[in-house]
Parts: sequence; C-alpha cells; structure tokens
Amino acid sequence: MSEEKQHKIRKNLRVLSPDLYRYITSKFEEFHNIHTYDVQVDVIKKETGLHIQIRFGDQFAHAEEQFFTFEAIEEPDAEFEEFVKSTADACQKVMVADYFKMMKP
Repeated sequence: MSEEKQHKIRKNLRVLSPDLYRYITSKFEEFHNIHTYDVQVDVIKKETGLHIQIRFGDQFAHAEEQFFTFEAIEEPDAEFEEFVKSTADACQKVMVADYFKMMKP
C-alpha cells in the first residue's frame, strides 16, 4: 500500500476510540507527566486489530508504532502495557533533549 493511500486511512485515535485514547494519555501523564498536547496518537483500523502510532517531540518528528489485536486492547495485556510504557519513556527522553536544544545559547 502506498504511503499516500495509507495516510488517508490513518485516523486520530481520539476520534476512533476515545476510551483507548484516554487510557494511553492517562498512562503517559501518570508515568512522566506528559500531557495530551505533547503527543499525537493515530491509528489504522484493520480487520483483526489496530495499528497504533504515537508521535511526539518537536513537530512530532519521533514515532513509535505497533499492531495490537482487539483482544489485547480491550483487556490490556503485558505487551500493550510495555508498548505504552516504553513509548512514554522514549517521549520523555526526546522532550528533555528538545528542551535542552531549545535552551542552548
């Protein structure tokens, strides 16, 4: 599938599944006090699950993405929890680095 066509079917998770969006963003805030305006969560809906992409950093240049089945999302399993935690950790590191780049004389 071409990048352009794939981009057309990418939806904001806040629209497609508000509960899942709130769950992910609340975990980000719980782990590192990362707010909803610091991340952009998009999703591609497939037959068996969701391909989740979380973008963060200056101009949302950094991204982590992974596919999860509907079952893994409904009852968050260890793999889903690890994805959210590792992405929150990566986001925090990027935000700190971006901050120091911005503050550099």
